[in-house]
Amino acid sequence: MRTIAAAVTLLATTALLTSCTEEQAYCVDLAGYAASATGVDPTKPADYVKILDDAKKLQESAPADVKDDWAVVVKFAEQAQKAGSDRVELARLSKETGTVLTAYKAITTHAKDACKVDVPALN
Repeated sequence: MRTIAAAVTLLATTALLTSCTEEQAYCVDLAGYAASATGVDPTKPADYVKILDDAKKLQESAPADVKDDWAVVVKFAEQAQKAGSDRVELARLSKETGTVLTAYKAITTHAKDACKVDVPALN
């Protein structure tokens, strides 16, 4: 009897996992990102390094609606990482935050509408 119950549980779990759409998987990943993205200051390019790894993963799995927006965030975070503590380069990057904030706004709007996830504002 236990074998039958275990098999039924395994089949139900497999069906549940395979019925998960790509957008649902993105939404789950996005919820995890939302928990870790607090405290990123959009005026400090060096802060973007804190979200780089998660942003790269989300860029890969993002639906077409926000894939380009994630690319903007990732590119900026990579530039900030490359700049390291170079104040001149970080100052130059800080002048580009408007584009990043526009992209991030699109991401947060999509997150709320499509995923029902509140992504923290970059503050």
